[in-house]
Amino acid sequence: MSIIKIRYSELQDLPQLFAIDQTIWNTTNSPGPIRLKSLAAYGQHYPVGSQLVAVRGTQVLGMISWNPQSPYPSMHRTWNIGIGVAQAAQHQGVGSQLMTALKTEARRQGIHRIELNVLATNLSARQFYAQQGFQVEGRARDAFYLNGHYVDDYSLACLLEPL
Repeated sequence: MSIIKIRYSELQDLPQLFAIDQTIWNTTNSPGPIRLKSLAAYGQHYPVGSQLVAVRGTQVLGMISWNPQSPYPSMHRTWNIGIGVAQAAQHQGVGSQLMTALKTEARRQGIHRIELNVLATNLSARQFYAQQGFQVEGRARDAFYLNGHYVDDYSLACLLEPL
């Protein structure tokens, strides 16, 4: 089996990234329907070079993206992140490698805090984030109504030490 490489997204990655995005989200891990309905929309939302991707050969296995949390200058050292791994590549260390690369890049850019939200129903993601050093900072009780049940939404964050 070839080695997984982490790099910035390239133009040829977009179809595979879009396909992953279309297949991994469901009502146990996302509060709403897929937002990006076309490859063009995906490319506009995630321009080339705006994500770190995990690849094995020419196959894209997953991605991680980041956005500044707020337009306020006082929050310029905080990123909000999103991560997705193709179903066939889950539980193989791809997410951990992406997260390690993201933390390295964040530190390089002077980022101190990375944060995200996760649904209470997404148990494997919650365990993964805990293993990656994220802590629960808040819980929005009954934030979403999915599959006939109310679902809590957790706010998590990880503080990064400088390089």
